[in-house]
Amino acid sequence: MDLGLGKDLLVTEQVHLQFRTEFFNIFNHPQYGLPQSGISPYLNGVPGMFGNIVTTVNTGPVGTGTPRQIQFALTAVF
Repeated sequence: MDLGLGKDLLVTEQVHLQFRTEFFNIFNHPQYGLPQSGISPYLNGVPGMFGNIVTTVNTGPVGTGTPRQIQFALTAVF
């Protein structure tokens, strides 16, 4: 679950500031990959791996399997 919050602050009649914060994976839940589907008695030398989940969806710097991330932004509009 992602969440974004923003606030506009009036400085003068023609200038205002926009403050924004965004939370990605706010509850820090892991997102697991698919279970192993090989039915052989040994998978990669390990017995009994059928149905086990051994990976996350995406472990890159951004994406669905990443840990909680928070970012802030401040913008001046005139």
